[in-house]
Parts: sequence; structure tokens; C-alpha cells
Amino acid sequence: MRISPLALALAGLGAGWAGGVQAQLANDLTIGNPKAMAMANAVTADSTGIDAVHYNPAALTKLKGRQTTVKMIAGVMDIRAEFDAPDGYNVMGFTDDPVANSSSRTLTPAMYLPGMGGMTDMPLLVAPLAGLSINPPGSKFTFATNVYAPMALGYSRDSDSDPGRYQGREVAIQRITYFSPSVGYQVNDELSVGLSVGFSHQALALNEDFRNPSMLTGLVGLLNKVLCEPGLEDIIGTLINVCGGRIGPYDTLANIDLDLQQSLSPTWNIGVLWEPTDWFAWGATYQSEARMHLQGKYRVDYSKDWQGFWTGFQGAIFGQILSPLFPYGNVDEEVGNASMTMTYPDNFSTGIKIRPFDRWQFNADLKWSGYSDWNEFEIEFDRELDVLRIAKNFSGGNATATTLTLDRGYRDTWSWAVGAQYDVTDRLALRAGYEWRPSAIPGNKADVLAPIGDAQLYGLGLGYRWDKDTNIDIGFNYFVTSQTTRANTSCNLNCTGIDNLVYNPYAGQDVTTSVKAYILAMTYTTTF
Repeated sequence: MRISPLALALAGLGAGWAGGVQAQLANDLTIGNPKAMAMANAVTADSTGIDAVHYNPAALTKLKGRQTTVKMIAGVMDIRAEFDAPDGYNVMGFTDDPVANSSSRTLTPAMYLPGMGGMTDMPLLVAPLAGLSINPPGSKFTFATNVYAPMALGYSRDSDSDPGRYQGREVAIQRITYFSPSVGYQVNDELSVGLSVGFSHQALALNEDFRNPSMLTGLVGLLNKVLCEPGLEDIIGTLINVCGGRIGPYDTLANIDLDLQQSLSPTWNIGVLWEPTDWFAWGATYQSEARMHLQGKYRVDYSKDWQGFWTGFQGAIFGQILSPLFPYGNVDEEVGNASMTMTYPDNFSTGIKIRPFDRWQFNADLKWSGYSDWNEFEIEFDRELDVLRIAKNFSGGNATATTLTLDRGYRDTWSWAVGAQYDVTDRLALRAGYEWRPSAIPGNKADVLAPIGDAQLYGLGLGYRWDKDTNIDIGFNYFVTSQTTRANTSCNLNCTGIDNLVYNPYAGQDVTTSVKAYILAMTYTTTF
């Protein structure tokens, strides 16, 4: 059996990245609202300015007159992985894996720039954003629109020796809401409701090297050693030829580049805010899912050894007999159109705000995210491919000649957050918060592409009223997660079974991953 780098690497994409990078890492982390950041996103019952479009549209009624907000957000992610070969490590007798007992680290951010070259490395991840609101004099309605990033994460491993490149040399996953017509309505002095409709651009892009340390490639490597000795190759070469190129368990076989996007992806947010007294408030928000069909291009560059092996194999008698099952392998590149069905998960949050003392305020939120929508992904191709014609015979119904279905099995999550604010003066407020963020990725789905386990988020910040019409807010977040995945416990990463071809580039190794993110945002809000 042979499944090409295209099918396997695309499966690796769906296995960990398209589903995983967002999972409890991107939720609310890249909105860039300083107050929400400082209070660790415990703001469903609080006022968040123009970003109420996202957090709770009902809170837009807090914005009086005409206001505009300009925002600057900057961030750095420190992503690391360590690969350790346990005692007895081998793949069909091979133990010389160059990845074993090595480490990976990247600090290089990447962004997807629509119409400007797609995925692009950035010297520093910085983004300016803005929004405005209008509350006509005497009206119970407040109208607003905002530009924000519900999800904007990316990184680049630019070294050819970085062992993490087999699950992401360059990765970008982002959602930019570029237009969000919203309305808040003050029903009475105690109750407000709100609705926001967001029009977003969604992008997924991946470039990664591919290898397959499995029993299959180990067997091919052994045959290459045994049958390619001088003299023996000439004797049996006409019957079976495995000497045209090297395909071993630790050889880089291909590089894949995938670029998918959808320019218009709508969602809606609905919220309610109840403030029966000056010292207590309750809020709730539901953010809808978005069903998408991302479209774009794929390109696969095969190694010379890969091409040579299959060309030689097909030229021998044994290869010709099995030719209906195997491609010729005489192309160095496959290029075409691809698309993927994906659902952006829905979310629900509820929370309270209390002011037991004149200068102290405390917030608490409970949040749910519907990641069980990511039970599977389906990748479609614009033509019938040999790799899929082969895969459909061995994938248990997960492939046809033009599609590949990727089982994910992610789970819904509940998270909680608390925040506090202390009013130093009528003009200066200090804030802090903490959020516990359990991972939506089960341990048996862990990988290096999306190294997100259970995580913690810490927030600090301040708000300063410059004058009666102007506010300046600053917020800082520190996000941290780490996990260790023992050998043969995640078949997106390090399984060694004969049927674990999709996709285990670190088969048989213990893998420890960590992510630390540092995010800083500042807003300037004024009337106009």
C-alpha cells in the first residue's frame, strides 16, 4: 500500500492545525480589547466600549453620543517542542532518527495578507484596528461597527534543521471581521439587548515538510539495504526494483503548501444585559457558528528520491503487475485547486459584575465553546487524483477519488474567568484577571502543529480618562500551556502501528510541547 505525501500531509493539516490552533488559544485572545484582556475576558456583564460588538452587543447602550476607537495590538508567541527517544526506540530496526533528542523553537510570527501574497512572515506581529458608534440624542438605540480579529495566529519555522517543520514550517490561521453592523437597544433603565452581524475573511494556510517513520517505510528501507547490494541489484532488478531512490523512515519525502480562504463568512452575536442595581449586573451572549467552504490552491514538491524510487519500481515486472494500485511517481510536483468544509464553532458566555465597595469591582464569567463541530473535516480536490484513488481502498470509507475526510473527535469545552478592577481615582482604574482554559483537543489527538493543552491566561491593565471626551486603555495578557505526549499515545503525532500512516512524523518518540504568548494592546477612544 502507498499513500502519497499529499494525502498524508493534508491529513496532518486537518488533524492538528485547522482544528487545533484555535482550540482555546484564539478564543477572545486576539480581539485586543485592553479592558477584556486585563480582566481575563470576564466582561460579559461589563462595558467593553466598541468591542461590545463581540463580547456583548447589549453593552453598546453604554456608548453615548458619537464615539470612535483606534486600537493597536502586538503579540509574540514562543512555541517550543522537545523530542526524546525512549528506551528501545526503533522503527523496523532503524534507530538513527536525526530528530530524536532534539528540540524546536520559534518566535517568528506569520500573518495571512489577503490579496498581498497570502501567508507572510512578519518581523513583529502588530495590527491597527478601529471602530465607531453612534447614539442619536435621546434615542434608545446605539449603532456601531468594528474591525477586529476573533482569530489571528501564525508562526514560521524558517530553519531547514528545525525538527518541528514536519508539522508546520509556516502556519497561519486567522479570521478578520472587517464589517460588523450592530445595534444595542435600551429596553428600560435596567435592561438592554443587542445584535451584531459580522462579515469576516477566514484564511487557513500551511507549508510543511513531510516524512513517514512507519513500519511501511521501515520495510522499504530494509528492502533497499538488502536488495540494492552491488551485483544483486542487477540480478533481480528486472523482477523488482527498489533501488531508484531512498525511501526510509527518516527521509524527507516532500513539501506541501496549502492556501485556503473564504472572503465572506457571516456570523451573528446576540446579547442581553440586566442591571437591576448600581452594584450588580448580569449579562449573557451567544455567538453563532459559521459554516464555511474554504477554497484555494495546493502544491506538493516531491523529493528526487521519491520520484526515483517509484519510477524504478514501476519499471520492473512486479511493479508493472501492481501498476493499477500505484502511481508512476515520475512527476516532481502536483498543483491544483482544493477546498475544505469547516464550521467556525459557536460560543456562549454568561457572567456577573458586582461592586461591593465604592472603588472595587469584581467580574466572573462562565463560557462554553462548541468544538464538537470539529468532529471531522472534508478536503475536496478539483480532479480525481491517483493518491485518493489509492487511499479510498485503505481508508475505511474516509476517502473517495476526489475527497479526503479527516476524523477529529474534538470536544466541547467549559471555561471560567475572574477579574477585578480598583478605581484609584475618578480618572484612573487598575485591573487584573485570571482565566482557566481547558483544551478542546483530547490527549490522543495532540500534536506539534497545534501544541495546545490545558492553558492559563493572566491579565493586567489600566484605564485612564484623559478628559471628559477621551479614554486611554492598556491591557496585557500572558498565556501559557504545556503538555507531554508519551510515545504511541497520539496518532496525530507518535504512533507506530502498521496502519498509523496518517500522520505520525515523530513515531515512537516522547514529545513535550509548550506555548507562551505575550500580547499587549492599547486603545484611544474619543467623541467626534
